[in-house]
Amino acid sequence: MKKKANIAARFFCSAAALLLVLFGIRFFVLKKSNSFVRPKVVTPFSPDAAADASSDDSMLSGGAQTSFVPLLPTETLMSTYSVDFDGDTYDDQIVAVRRAGSAFLFLIVGLYNPELNTYERSAEIATEISRIRTFSYTGLDMTGDHRIALVYQGVKADGDFMMRMYLCSRKDGKVELLNIGDFSSDGTIFIQQTERSEAYELSQAKSASFPVWVYSSDRTEEQDASTAAVSQIQTEYVWNAGQRKYVFSRQLRITGSRMAARELARIQNGSVETFSQFLDGFWYKVANSGALPGYIYFNYDEKEVIFLSDDTESVYSWVDSSLRRSGIYLTTVNSIISSMKRRFDIMLTGVNEISVHVHDDVGMVITEGNRWDGVYRKMSFRSTFGEERRENAADAFLEALADGLPWTDGQGNVYVFSENGYTIADGSGAVLEAGMYVMDSIGGKPVVQFRSAEPAGLLQDAYAMQFEPAEAASSSQSRKDPPRTGAAVNKDAVILSPVRISPDRYYAAKGQPVALRRMEAEPSLDAESRAQ
Repeated sequence: MKKKANIAARFFCSAAALLLVLFGIRFFVLKKSNSFVRPKVVTPFSPDAAADASSDDSMLSGGAQTSFVPLLPTETLMSTYSVDFDGDTYDDQIVAVRRAGSAFLFLIVGLYNPELNTYERSAEIATEISRIRTFSYTGLDMTGDHRIALVYQGVKADGDFMMRMYLCSRKDGKVELLNIGDFSSDGTIFIQQTERSEAYELSQAKSASFPVWVYSSDRTEEQDASTAAVSQIQTEYVWNAGQRKYVFSRQLRITGSRMAARELARIQNGSVETFSQFLDGFWYKVANSGALPGYIYFNYDEKEVIFLSDDTESVYSWVDSSLRRSGIYLTTVNSIISSMKRRFDIMLTGVNEISVHVHDDVGMVITEGNRWDGVYRKMSFRSTFGEERRENAADAFLEALADGLPWTDGQGNVYVFSENGYTIADGSGAVLEAGMYVMDSIGGKPVVQFRSAEPAGLLQDAYAMQFEPAEAASSSQSRKDPPRTGAAVNKDAVILSPVRISPDRYYAAKGQPVALRRMEAEPSLDAESRAQ
């Protein structure tokens, strides 16, 4: 019995010791790990508008919303971004947070320690940006020597746009952030990115650095605000390796128009809504390099900006607006890919004309000649400031063609036009093509556009229209009659010449003209011809 009692006592002592060890592990180890605050993702709320409560954090640059960097109890996670910031081949993490008691965003730099397999909180950057919708940050090799710079940008409380850049270095075991660029302007700021060589991509060679362009307003102080010309200063900054920062390179002055300045004073009354209502509508690019023109549609009521070009459409959500001295600054986000941002610097240059500079997200390759940059005019039958619509020069052709009578092209094909549709048949009556057409005046001249229901139609996309000239019976005109101007035309014969169109003019295109003549009909001259 005594032996069994000793065995039981030893068993209970061992169990008690085991429980004591487990309790110690829980108290000392787990308590320490619980001292770190687990970050939570919140939807930011803007007190300016209730609609901002539904905004998505994903509009910030970054990937998964999980922080590997320890956060303080007063910090709330907004976004994360992974990049090799210190050049040790290990991905680090940059975290954007809001901090209790401050309206501004903070960036926390977490450098990865491979020995401890942890992310060390190494540095923090206090930004001057409070509006989360305008804020973005990314990593980019600005200097071309395979060092990643942290670039963040956004709109400050006073409406000015800002961009800052940092390089990370280690000195005497300490982490240092070097500010290599600090830019602020009432206009836009963008990085002119260019394609780099294959040798650079393979880390076999360095490449040229990316310059930075800063656009700002310029007004001579002596000029009166109501008559001063609206101008912009375009300043270029380039990387200087000796000074280890971006320095001034050159400056260009872009002069605006005085008439635009007066209109700007009228519509820019301090209200974003007033200027936005002026923008509301369909705008086309005046100078186009492609076959088809570019269009931008501003829809302020639906908070959308739509880009149209080459049969493609991109829809962006209109998320933020801020007035500046010579125009307006817009921030938009792609409706499908929320990480794609597009910013606008818009300046009024005419009574119905704007100059647009589009700035895409810095994570994309951009050149100075962005395809959307340029001068735009509003497409409207009535101009923004009340210009009356001209008489449509295509009305006479619509009346002549759309009467249901057949036409022939002299090749045995028969054309029949209805109010907005057409059919083409061969001599036996078999339908070769059917589709729709529309007529309009471009630059005061009549143009028709065809859209065939067949994959490959007989007709080209657009034609300029003109009636066949008729012989003037000048011999029948009395010498006592007053002289008449203009040439007689035969409205039973229409000549279609292939063209390529833009909103305000058209250009001759390759292709054969089509000469349509009304079948079994006598020439019908216009009123002036009959008078002669």
